[in-house]
Formats: sequence, structure tokens, C-alpha cells
Amino acid sequence: MEPFVIPARGLGPAERRRVARHLLLDGFGLAAQERLAASRVVVVGAGGLGSPVLQYLAAAGVGTLGIIDDDAVDVSNLQRQVLHTAADVGRGKTESAADALRGLAPEVEVIAHRERLTRDNAAAILGGYHLVVDGSDTYQTRYAVSDAAAGLGLPVVWGTVLGWDGQVSVFWSAAPDGHAITYPDVFGPQPPEGESCETVGVLSPACGVVGSTMAVEAVKLLTGTGDPALGRLLAYDARTSGWDTIELAAPAPSAEVPAPATSGEHGAGAPAPGTLQEPRPTPPADARPPAGVLLLDVGLVPGAVPGAVFARLEDLAAGRFPAELLDHPADRPVVVVCERGLRSRGAEQLLRAEGWLDVTSRALVG
Repeated sequence: MEPFVIPARGLGPAERRRVARHLLLDGFGLAAQERLAASRVVVVGAGGLGSPVLQYLAAAGVGTLGIIDDDAVDVSNLQRQVLHTAADVGRGKTESAADALRGLAPEVEVIAHRERLTRDNAAAILGGYHLVVDGSDTYQTRYAVSDAAAGLGLPVVWGTVLGWDGQVSVFWSAAPDGHAITYPDVFGPQPPEGESCETVGVLSPACGVVGSTMAVEAVKLLTGTGDPALGRLLAYDARTSGWDTIELAAPAPSAEVPAPATSGEHGAGAPAPGTLQEPRPTPPADARPPAGVLLLDVGLVPGAVPGAVFARLEDLAAGRFPAELLDHPADRPVVVVCERGLRSRGAEQLLRAEGWLDVTSRALVG
């Protein structure tokens, strides 16, 4: 594929020394490196996928890196979001990421966008860049990115990780030679939010594998080297360390494409609190268990389920259990509930691993 970034200047001696291994690389060389130096790339999300993407693009010599994220670093992020350290807990992710990147590659211009990307602001933010890398963790953000990038004619490198599995692809509404394809062409209309790393977990190094692959795709697109994954879905299984390639084609205008069932991490993750409004649940009659059964509510609204013991899923994961649960015999039934059944399934798995033998989960609303 032909490169679409025009070098604005040559590289100085210090820059050339830094990227010497690229200059020696067959099929890459000085021209490709100069295109990287002239490139402006924006990364959506500074989390599990954004961390390796940003690190490798900065190290590779991309001239300008934008970071979009409105979240702050939490201790639970450190398992996989390797751009941040324990000292960064509580800081904005864009601030933490920018400091790390400037320490890694001082010559890279870093632009921090500490805001949530939405359909209202996406075009204005993305419009100043050559390429978008989407490591977001909600459908709401992914479809906003896709629509804005399609309107601007920008290519999008997309990836997701959930549990043991990951996916990477390239979408581009203005791709040459009839290869135009967008995220909705493959995944259909925007669905409700699904499973996330918050509810089913994620293998930490899998984020590095998928994020690094996304960085490779970005470099190939910017420099016109190699064969980008445009029109292909790369599927990774960390259980076997195997990759499968699925050929994609934009559907005919009348075709209906089924929507995916999960959202994934950073291309895994749950929506940030307050972004998607969960309905306040009203427990159906059969949600109230008989005597001797502990009803445990892990939903988003404390006290919303009458008669239930409330616990945060994050506290359960940290081994902090309510007294009522600790006093409940391990062989007696526990029913875990939440609004849509996603968090309760994660809690069910946690409790079973801790020794409770009879645990079931259910959703309160459909």
C-alpha cells in the first residue's frame, strides 16, 4: 500500500542514531523513518492496549502522539496498563502517559486530550491527525470513533482483548483500490454494552501482544511498508499463542450483519461510571430467595435490591467480603444479582474460587 504521510524534513544525526535499527531494516530504511517522524497519530485509550501502542509508536519515532482518555489511574489498572506505575495511582491517565512517553522519547510531541471522546467532539479531535488507533473499551466510543474517522477519511487501527482472546484489524473508509471497509460494516449496528474485563477478567500479557500488533499495523500504514490488516481480522488465542486470519468484506447495502456479543478491553472494558446509565432495578418476585439463601447484590446502585447484602465487585476481587457472606456456610446457596447479569457472573466465579459451593447468578433486568 502506498504511504500517505509526506516527510516534512530530514532526520538529524542524533535521530538517525536512535533509530539505526530501523534504517538497517530491509524494506524500511530512511524514507520510511522520515514518514514516521512526520506522522501525527492519535490513540484512543491509555489503558491495556493503549499502553503498548503508545510506547512502541513513541520508541519507533512517530513525530506527534495524541492521547485521548478521561480516566484516572487505579490500582487495578496496573495488572496490564504498563505505561503507568504505582506512583501514578490517582493521576489522570493522559498526564501519566504523557510523562512516560516524554521520558522514553523526548523528541516526540505529546498532546493530551483528557476528555471522553463522543459523537459530538470526535471529528474535532481526530481531524488533526493522520491515523487513529482505537484501543477503547466500549461500543459507544468505538462507533463514535468509526463514524468520525469515516467522515474524515482517516484509517483506524482497531483492537480488543477480553479474557484470553484478542482481535486486531484495520478499517478505512477511504482505502484505495476498492478496499474501503469500516467497523460497522463488519460488526453491524451499535449493540448494547456486553461483557468486559471488569466482569470476566483479562490475561495481562495478552494486552501486550495485541497492543504491539496494533502498533505494527500503524507503522505499516504510516510508512507504506508491509501488508496492513485491511480487510482482515487477526484473532489471537493466548491459550495456544495462535493467530487466525479471517478475511473480511464490506456487506452489500441490503445485507444484515449480526452484532457482536461482547465489548472487550481497551478493547476490554466496562463503560466508565456515569457514561452509560444503568436502569434502577426492580427485583422480580423470583429474585427474592427462600430462607437460608443469601442474596448478594453486586450491581451499580447500593441498596437497590430489598433484602440483599450489597458488595462491590472490586471489593470481592480484592478479598474483602461482607460479614453476612463470611458468616454464611460454604455449602448453603448464594444467589448473586446485578442489573444485567454481567457483574454477577464475575462475582459467581470469584465466590466459587473462594470456596462457596452453591453459587448462582442472575440479571434483574433484561
